[in-house]
Amino acid sequence: MPILWLAVKSPLSYSYRMFSWLSKFIKNPRVIGSVAPSSPALAKLMTSGIKPEHKVLELGPGNGAITGFAVEKLACPTQLTLIEVEPALAEVCRKKFPGVLIKCNDVQDSLQNDPDRYDMILSGIPFAIMRPEKRKRVFKLVHDHLKDDGVFIMFQYSTTTLDELKNIFNKVKVEFTPWNIPPAFVYFCHKKSSAAFPQQSE
Repeated sequence: MPILWLAVKSPLSYSYRMFSWLSKFIKNPRVIGSVAPSSPALAKLMTSGIKPEHKVLELGPGNGAITGFAVEKLACPTQLTLIEVEPALAEVCRKKFPGVLIKCNDVQDSLQNDPDRYDMILSGIPFAIMRPEKRKRVFKLVHDHLKDDGVFIMFQYSTTTLDELKNIFNKVKVEFTPWNIPPAFVYFCHKKSSAAFPQQSE
């Protein structure tokens, strides 16, 4: 029994990380969105297109399961920005990824005040449970914050938002990976021309 407790208590153990994540999910399921951190298979799929020179934004990184793979592909960690609304998870990412810019804020508020444009935007936000009006605003803000030929890549556990994304992005491709808990759909959304939408009104 003491050996089992040490395995769960150690911050480096898989059991500890799963227990910690599940505790956060129980406290705030609408923010955390999943009962387990993203798997390496999902992270590799989502970051496969990152090039060393890219400027990347990640929305809802959680404990950094996908972030670590993104950092490895970039020439410098300062090319990556994270937006995480949960303070405890933002602090985890600060400790794990020195040099990465981390904003602890609501995604819509952050994007409305962000002048930068990105080659790629990644997301683990549970959009399916977000209010439809807010979700649409966030999708448009994401589109507007991509550079020409930029790509928005997100994972979800259903295809609920597929039609909304097709109305905003020029091309949307969906892949499915069973190697995650739960299995996930990964959306690859390519940007329309910069003239596709009028200026976002607040």
